[in-house]
Amino acid sequence: MTDGRVIEGRDPTYRIRQARPDELHLLAEIDIAADRRFDATLHAAAVATYAPVQVDDLAAMQDAWRLWVATDGDGAPVAFAHTHTDSDTVLHLAQVSVHPDHAGHRLTDGFLKALIRYHQGRGIAEITLTTFRDVPWNAPYYARLGFAEIPDAEADADPHLGPRLVDQVAHGLPRESRVAMRLVLGR
Repeated sequence: MTDGRVIEGRDPTYRIRQARPDELHLLAEIDIAADRRFDATLHAAAVATYAPVQVDDLAAMQDAWRLWVATDGDGAPVAFAHTHTDSDTVLHLAQVSVHPDHAGHRLTDGFLKALIRYHQGRGIAEITLTTFRDVPWNAPYYARLGFAEIPDAEADADPHLGPRLVDQVAHGLPRESRVAMRLVLGR
């Protein structure tokens, strides 16, 4: 399901498309490399408690059309994103992992544009996510892309976001470091 369109970003050779089964082992490697960026943050130890994404899990996401990749000029994956549909109108951006060699090229912005194009005509009215409040390429970046912070009490009470946040805290991420955000899609 490749649309072949170039994303808007600094490097016109990047493309966003849905993942293929033959790429899944590369995405597991990207996940490990992407997590190394957190080594320089206050959250390094907590991030290290999360196991790298497994190829079997990626295969299930790919089978469900929930796994996207950004590819370089040679067509090789350099980043991936996966989603969950929380309701008929809410899409949750569960993860974006960008290989550090390709950070800074607005690939997350490209993923969001592709997700909006793909899902908006299918009734999705908003995209949610959870992320770090204080990591520059997390909440501050998503805010620049149009996401708004969801008040903690509202996020904690949400039947989908609440359990995700509880799980993140159970893995050692301080609750005060976590934030839920929402992007309301235009009509």
